Amino acid sequence: MDLYQVRYFLAIAETGTFSRAAERLYLSQPSLSTGIKKLEQELGVSLFERGGRRTVLTAAGRSFMEKAQVIMEQYQAALHELKGFNDETTLRLGVLSTMRVAVLANLVSSFQQHYPHITVELHDGTLETLQDGLERGYVDVVLTVLSLRGVSQPVVHADSQTSTVLFRQPLRLAVPLSHPFSQRTSVRLAELEGQPFIDRINCEFFPQECQMLDAAHIRPKVVYRASHEEWVFSLIQAGLGLCIMPYWQGIPGMVYLPVSDLDFERTIGLKWRQHQQSELVQQFCHFAASYDWQSKEHAAL
Repeated sequence: MDLYQVRYFLAIAETGTFSRAAERLYLSQPSLSTGIKKLEQELGVSLFERGGRRTVLTAAGRSFMEKAQVIMEQYQAALHELKGFNDETTLRLGVLSTMRVAVLANLVSSFQQHYPHITVELHDGTLETLQDGLERGYVDVVLTVLSLRGVSQPVVHADSQTSTVLFRQPLRLAVPLSHPFSQRTSVRLAELEGQPFIDRINCEFFPQECQMLDAAHIRPKVVYRASHEEWVFSLIQAGLGLCIMPYWQGIPGMVYLPVSDLDFERTIGLKWRQHQQSELVQQFCHFAASYDWQSKEHAAL
């Protein structure tokens, strides 16, 4: 059954004659008749009583009338919905929950200055949930970890066809200014024994970090667990604990120290789906790749 046959059927049922239906549809009457005959042959029933001055629906025709109206209504609804995709102006951006909100806000603000007609819809999550959301089509592109240095088993796979590197971050020990460590130039893992410690529960290095501490029999005193970087910053600035976290420049009220026996680094970048054809995604990826991340990080402070 073709859609044009359903349209022919409804036109005849509504006008009452083949001739008037043909006029409405701008068709010749023979073409209209041929389309209806094909429809009746496919359905295996006669839809109209022919021969009178007015074309009358058969019992089968009256039953099909309801179905045909639903078919056309659903078609029109789908057509209306899909037309909006050509004018789609919303970019669904997945973002690591271990990214700085201020840096992200600066990126989005700068992007919308160049593309004011585009709305950016933000979805934060972990490394795993972002990858899943990308694969399922819940987001268009993700700002995520592309690779991790310092882990024995790779947990991320970057592909030059579906990703681009933006910047890299080493992990350091973040210390409040009031802590004695703040006067040091570096620390060792063993010195974390008994120290008030803040766990970043969404940290991409969390399993490896725990393994290293356990292997060395080092037991920091976990006093808080936080899922977002801004919370961790506030806890450290209040003097409530230390934390191993990515290095961000110029955070007030705290200092970062290298850990001499820890060499973790993460590479941050954008990922998108293979064979994804979206001008919107291409515009955003090109903009983010040319963005001055270091200077904008300072501007976010």
